[in-house]
Amino acid sequence: MPIEIRELQIKAAIGNSKTESGTQNSNPADFEQIKQEIVKEVTENVLRAIQLKFER
Repeated sequence: MPIEIRELQIKAAIGNSKTESGTQNSNPADFEQIKQEIVKEVTENVLRAIQLKFER
């Protein structure tokens, strides 16, 4: 039985309560790269879980 994931939303807040001004360089390209890495890792984990389920 195929499984279709139509939408996957991941929200996270990363930070330190003691942030100093000027020490954070928020680059949108960095956030996009981190987002892609998270999506890739989650996808691999889901596919691995599905594969293990079918092997049983």
